[in-house]
Amino acid sequence: MTIQERLVPFIAKAAHLPEKDIDDRLPIYNSGIVSSLRLLEMMTFIEKAFGIVIRPEELIEDNFRDVGTIAGFIQSKTRRVVAGET
Repeated sequence: MTIQERLVPFIAKAAHLPEKDIDDRLPIYNSGIVSSLRLLEMMTFIEKAFGIVIRPEELIEDNFRDVGTIAGFIQSKTRRVVAGET
């Protein structure tokens, strides 16, 4: 299962949208699709699901713009965890 496949159900539920409407480029961070509270819930979900820690300074649009950028952010964080970095 890909990172995107794990993210889409959570984002769809948080945004009250059908999963089929969530694609890699659907704006999430500043669009109002996911509220700031849901963004924090998503952060917690991501940390638990992927075994990473998201620092407050990483909660920026560049990392959470859409499903594609979130997946890339998670992938880079998991690579650093495997490499022994934080």
